[in-house]
Amino acid sequence: MLVKTNALVEVSASPEIVFDFVTSLSNLPKVFRGFGPIPAIIKAEMVDGGEMREGGVRRIENSDGSVIDEEIITFNKTGRQTYRLVRGFKFPISLLIESGGGDWKFTATAKGTRIDWEFYFMLTSGLFYPVGLLLVQVFMQTAMQQCLDNIQECLENQSE
Repeated sequence: MLVKTNALVEVSASPEIVFDFVTSLSNLPKVFRGFGPIPAIIKAEMVDGGEMREGGVRRIENSDGSVIDEEIITFNKTGRQTYRLVRGFKFPISLLIESGGGDWKFTATAKGTRIDWEFYFMLTSGLFYPVGLLLVQVFMQTAMQQCLDNIQECLENQSE
C-alpha cells in the first residue's frame, strides 16, 4: 500500500541555482535535519565516488545509523530530480516500509523558483496503513517542509 506526502516552497533564486544547491551532496546534511522518528542526514555521497547523475546510486548516512541507497532515476537540470530508495531501512522501520522514493520539481516563477517535493513509501502490508500514514503525512512531511524552508533560507541569505 502506497502512502505519500508533499511539500513546497518558493525561493528567490533561478531554477539552475536552486537545482544545483538541492542536488549538491554536501548540502543535504545542512538542510535535511529530520523530525521525530525521521532521522537527519549526516552524510551523502555517490557510491562510485562520482558526480550526481541519472542511473547513479546516492548513499545517505542518517543520524539513526541507517544507510540508505537511492537510485537516481531522473537528474534533469531543466527542472526535475527523482529517486527511488533501494535498500537500507533499519529495524523496526524495515518491518513497515518496503520501498520509497521522491520527486523534486523546479519551476520558474516571477519570484524565482518553486520547489515541489513529493515523497512516498510503499508499506509492507496494508495492516500498517495507520502507522504509515502518521509516519509519512506527519513526521516525513514536517521534515520535508523544514528541509525546504532551510533551502530557502540558505539560498536567500547567500544572495544578500
